[in-house]
Amino acid sequence: MRATIALASVLVAGAVAACGSDLDVDGDHVDAAVDPDPLAVDVTPPPGSLDELHRAIIAPRCSGQPGLCHNGQFEPNLSTPGNTYAYLVGRPSLEKPALLRVKPGDADASVLVDKLRNRSVATRMPLGADPLEESQIAAIEAWIDGGALRSPGAAPPPTLNNPPARPEIAVFDAGGTRLGTSGPVTVSAGQTITLRHTVRDFETPDAQIPFGAFVLQAPDGRAVVVDAAATTDPHVGQTQYDAAGPMGTGDLLNFRRTWTVPATITLYTEATGARQDVPASGLTLTIICAYIDGITSGIATIEIGATPITIQ
Repeated sequence: MRATIALASVLVAGAVAACGSDLDVDGDHVDAAVDPDPLAVDVTPPPGSLDELHRAIIAPRCSGQPGLCHNGQFEPNLSTPGNTYAYLVGRPSLEKPALLRVKPGDADASVLVDKLRNRSVATRMPLGADPLEESQIAAIEAWIDGGALRSPGAAPPPTLNNPPARPEIAVFDAGGTRLGTSGPVTVSAGQTITLRHTVRDFETPDAQIPFGAFVLQAPDGRAVVVDAAATTDPHVGQTQYDAAGPMGTGDLLNFRRTWTVPATITLYTEATGARQDVPASGLTLTIICAYIDGITSGIATIEIGATPITIQ
């Protein structure tokens, strides 16, 4: 657990340096490097290959020129066979986050096919154009059912560790009312509040997310000590899973940490370990949240709350 706490500290430092931007430490995780040259286009692709499907179907109907939606303007980027593979195979759908765009070996469970067949989706693809011919859809389904290989005889697609979604941050009072929905969050010394956040990772159920935390940051960059007894990272307030968490704007706020606002706050300088007690009244604190997924090569994500906490 020390490693995950150290990781959270690194993320917080990165967030501060980024002047308020939210971060995903490993970028967008679209691993276009599956090809030596992901921008290459084979003019004589082998039969049954993704390159052939791209030349015959995907390019002319989806991405062959600017103005076709998936030439790089919108996700997924289908501008080349390499990009098509990287953005589709093993990647969660934006419309149906619990499902993959292309699930190797299972066309019926692939959102790409749902979109082409207008099967329980918001919009059919190609958007605003005639549907693909049945033979074209069948060719794509056959490629998926055959393993969604990059090329005939290639190794099976790797199992990907997709990045977790950035958390939504929320503040609640002791009675369970969400604060800050129509203005700033203002609290008083002695008041107990609950900080909550969402988690969502394709590979890891919410209850199995191993680590989440809040940091409360003062305007000068120092952080509030939330665990005075801790000798390391006293500013990192680990959150706990709460299956009964309320719904946020699109997901359950099912990780939580309770904090009682003290009259005197201890500010912590991570670089030196120095601590200083200051009056809580008048302080405005920025809320920072981070969590890590449950895969061995854990990917972390971080969010800086748009609504700060002001102590009156």
